[in-house]
Amino acid sequence: MNVYFIGMCISMVVYVLIGLFVSRRVKDANDYYVAGRKAPVALIAGSLIASYTSTGMFMGDAAQCYDGAFTSIIIFAGMQSAGYIIGAVFFGRYLRRSKVMTIPEFFGKRFHSSRMRALAAFTAIVMMSVYLLSVIQGIGTLMSTVTGVSYNLCIILAMIVFTVITVISGSRGVLITDTLMASVFTAALLVSAVTIASKHGGWYLSIGQIAANPETEGFFSWGGVPGPLYDTGAKNVIWGLNYGIVWMSVCAVGPWQSSRYLMAKDEHTVVKAAPISAIGVFVLEFIVGLTAVMVNLSNYKMADSSQVMIWAAMNMLPTVLGVILLTGVLAAGISSATTFLSLIGSSFANDVVTSKKKNFIRNGQIAMVIASTAVLVIAVLNPPSIFWIMFLGGAVAASSWMPVAFASIFSKRLTKAGAFCGMLSGFLGCFLLRLWASLTGTTLPVYLDPSIVGIVCNIVAMVIGTALTRVTPEEKAAREALFVIPESEKDPADIRKTLRWPKWSVGVGGIIALMMLLLWVIPYLRGLVA
Repeated sequence: MNVYFIGMCISMVVYVLIGLFVSRRVKDANDYYVAGRKAPVALIAGSLIASYTSTGMFMGDAAQCYDGAFTSIIIFAGMQSAGYIIGAVFFGRYLRRSKVMTIPEFFGKRFHSSRMRALAAFTAIVMMSVYLLSVIQGIGTLMSTVTGVSYNLCIILAMIVFTVITVISGSRGVLITDTLMASVFTAALLVSAVTIASKHGGWYLSIGQIAANPETEGFFSWGGVPGPLYDTGAKNVIWGLNYGIVWMSVCAVGPWQSSRYLMAKDEHTVVKAAPISAIGVFVLEFIVGLTAVMVNLSNYKMADSSQVMIWAAMNMLPTVLGVILLTGVLAAGISSATTFLSLIGSSFANDVVTSKKKNFIRNGQIAMVIASTAVLVIAVLNPPSIFWIMFLGGAVAASSWMPVAFASIFSKRLTKAGAFCGMLSGFLGCFLLRLWASLTGTTLPVYLDPSIVGIVCNIVAMVIGTALTRVTPEEKAAREALFVIPESEKDPADIRKTLRWPKWSVGVGGIIALMMLLLWVIPYLRGLVA
């Protein structure tokens, strides 16, 4: 046992105690699954950031940046930030207006179809289970590396912690612990990044040294280093654009993101939380990536690049700060795990078990325990592959949900058959192509990325299915109801305040551009000409 393990244990005890405290305020299923629909902006934004930011970012994305794919990662990070604003304005506020308990229920209600609801529930559970596997593998790798304790024992301990938090406190506890954890890992990362840069003369000098060294000068270039992703800069950029579409879709309509809007106290909260989440997630991706690349100055060509942030915390930071950073990485993993597990439980209880009302909460709790146990077994039997498992979850979300989600709001012609065929074809197109590539060891061309293929399959099937059927009166009425603004949302003062936020959102792009110019482009160019 060392000081890092002690810090992690203390933090996990704190999160469990918070969950126990919050559980005393849960009165019914509405409280348990959608936090009573009373969550303020801070909790919605905090949970959006925390549920996105997991060990996948601190270990998967960081590894790719350390290996030379920084630009590709930042391309998709910038695009995904826009997904929050697009999703809130064009999907999230209509989703909340539907007053459903889960997003699969929304699809079932919108198309007046139990089959559509069941399919959405199935794909949602698959997505969140895959992502949960990535997170638990990341947590196990983190704790095992830091403590020397066996990987299996670490993931069992972590599973117990996040399962207990989620089962006892429900969505209300998840929102509160998510926001607390987001604060911890954001503060820890920002201080750690500055400290690591100071080891080599400061931010500008550190990036300048990387740019001036022939072995590392490509790390911050437009196309990155050939190898980690693809063999040319152009292919690396195309990959970044592909996954920009994927993660923009995830942040817009992905179940572990858009489900937060069901918990918001009103539609104004939905719109206000979006730009905060957008800039918060991008800043984290940007700083994690830059910091990972700078570690090359102290430890070049690390054997296992997924441990770059762990190594930096234990070797480049003061002990106290290292403990805080690693505790923050653990918090990022646990926060995401609680979100995925909570949604698996709610989808099972609300959309799979139809005779749910009497034992609504109990059914969800049982599903959570079963899901966490199943994922634990898979994590023990399979070696960690954090980055690629994480992207499979995102790819499935983009392929099966994104086209149907937006069309369900803005298309008058989309039918239940079209929506069902689109979602199913998108899921199968992405999942089966990824599975075939994995089983055969085939490296697909960048233009045949499974996520993009799945999106195309979704759209084509949706168009064909819609062309062969007609919109029923029930489907028409359900869509029209989404455009009826509730009286509670019509207060003129609230509307004026909320309308300022989309205007301020335009400034998010300017802030991001300025940050990249000052912290990346200028020091990199200065290093090249030095």
